[in-house]
Amino acid sequence: MTRLRRQLFPSFLVLCACGGGADGVTTSSSASPNAVTSLAATPVAAVTVGGTAYFSSTRLNVSWTAPARGSAVRYAVAWTDQIAKVRAVRTTTTLGFGLSELKAGTPYKIDVTACTTDACADTAVASTTVTTAGEVWQLQGTGASVVGLLRIVSDGNVKLHVMRYGQDAPPALAGRLLMYYGPMQANAKGLAAGVTVLSASVGTSSSYLSFSSRAGSSGLISPPTAAALVKEVNTGQGVPLSGVAGGKVRLFYEATDATNKTRILSVDSQDGYTGLDFNSGASTVCATAADYATGGGCAPSVVIGLEGDAVNPNARITNARQHKIGYPTQTDWRWDGSPGTYMLFTTDALGACSTFPQNHGYAVWSGTRWDVQYDAGGCPKLFKSVQAAHPLHLGGVKYKLYYGDPSDANGKVTTSPLPFLGPKKLMYADGALTGTATRVDFEDWEGTAAGRIITFLWPDGSPLNATARGYIDDFSIVAPTGDLALQVFYVAITDGNIAPFSSAAVLINP
Repeated sequence: MTRLRRQLFPSFLVLCACGGGADGVTTSSSASPNAVTSLAATPVAAVTVGGTAYFSSTRLNVSWTAPARGSAVRYAVAWTDQIAKVRAVRTTTTLGFGLSELKAGTPYKIDVTACTTDACADTAVASTTVTTAGEVWQLQGTGASVVGLLRIVSDGNVKLHVMRYGQDAPPALAGRLLMYYGPMQANAKGLAAGVTVLSASVGTSSSYLSFSSRAGSSGLISPPTAAALVKEVNTGQGVPLSGVAGGKVRLFYEATDATNKTRILSVDSQDGYTGLDFNSGASTVCATAADYATGGGCAPSVVIGLEGDAVNPNARITNARQHKIGYPTQTDWRWDGSPGTYMLFTTDALGACSTFPQNHGYAVWSGTRWDVQYDAGGCPKLFKSVQAAHPLHLGGVKYKLYYGDPSDANGKVTTSPLPFLGPKKLMYADGALTGTATRVDFEDWEGTAAGRIITFLWPDGSPLNATARGYIDDFSIVAPTGDLALQVFYVAITDGNIAPFSSAAVLINP
């Protein structure tokens, strides 16, 4: 791993990506009388649900007692993430402070050096280890089954993705949410839009858990007869573009073509940031083969093409499906089209490259096209046994990624034809680790071996079993107010028997 040191605040905080070192974690304390004593890292209480106390997944309190000998001028506190080996240092004159913006479910080694002079003595170091709590998400509604779950849009099925408008959006949109989803109506199959009536900044659950359907009058509908590139409209993601990038919504979507191959395509809105109308013709929906044909009102651009394609071909990619683009939503709710932006997309099993049926490829925006990334052996760089991945920006060049692991079939209903994604997991990326520090490369992700299983609770506070959590399908994670203190996991969910519908869970221990 590339060794990197980055000074953020002089004499206050230093981050470094420290290569090498043992993977094991030990707990120790210095025998030096100049070292602090009673070093402790304790969890921060978050909430009690169903009689169980849950602790923050991102915060810890660190405290210690002054050295038995000597007088400390100050204390240097270092905390090292034991998965990515990222180390941060802070100095203080107090006997403790709170750590925040940590990774969930992650072991940390904490070192406290008592500085008796301006130069800290390495021998006067006390150490401890602690693992942060894992993330816990509570589904909304009542009871302990899918029957009582809240339906966030009346006709919601699968394919959902939610985007947030900032407070500086046009007045009619400011602070609201826009969802693209697959509606249940047979005459509107594809990607319809759902909008919140209230701004999420109101802070009430109804402002981010209730969407009004625009099915039949918005978005993309699968045509009754196939166009060359569009026979069936599948999953999609709406990305609002900044003014310099066009000042509209670009809808990236997966489509099955007339030969049953799937690609990732895109089309731009005709109504600016409203994002309901993508037809440049008289209709407000894209619904016919003529609409999707070359020269039609909804003629798509090929974003991720397949091996052998004339436009944007990609070696060894035989189908490109479910996808998500990671851009800095904590910085701006709009994407400015900056080169280096990344996209994850689902691929098939790829022979010698991967025998898993579900994998995620990685593409990087060059400024003019999405370039699929390849390894030295010519295989696409892959996250293997990953399905429905969704990133969430944490600030700077840091992200977390949620995904299903379908290789774990524990709990699958063998008679069900519905997709089973297995447990939902979480991993992290820091763009400062490798390559260019302003972008997130494939190598900046921890990798699926570090995936932490996240916990879901029913509305009554009881945990979901393997079957229930495995049938959480398409999902989208958003901070609806722009503040990571509130994070919502929008899900398509079933029990393996009923048709999936759209619901939501809230992170109870940020």
